[in-house]
Amino acid sequence: MLIPSKHLDLDRSAIRVGAVILAELKRRRVVPYGDVVRLVKRRIGDDGDVVVAPALSLLFVLGRIEYHAKNDTFEYRSTAS
Repeated sequence: MLIPSKHLDLDRSAIRVGAVILAELKRRRVVPYGDVVRLVKRRIGDDGDVVVAPALSLLFVLGRIEYHAKNDTFEYRSTAS
């Protein structure tokens, strides 16, 4: 469950990082995992890579991304099903 507290840094939250990742996936459609981590580090900061896994998990549970293990890539899903 996502429960905010007064100590939560909103710029480094799973929801914010998920939005950054989703915007890039919408633009490029398929993004390798390494590129996702580099993108988050560049946009959020060096400690943003800690939130990559929870953000990807959130997007996967919401049905917005699909993971391809063979290529280690994430694909944007335009419709959640």
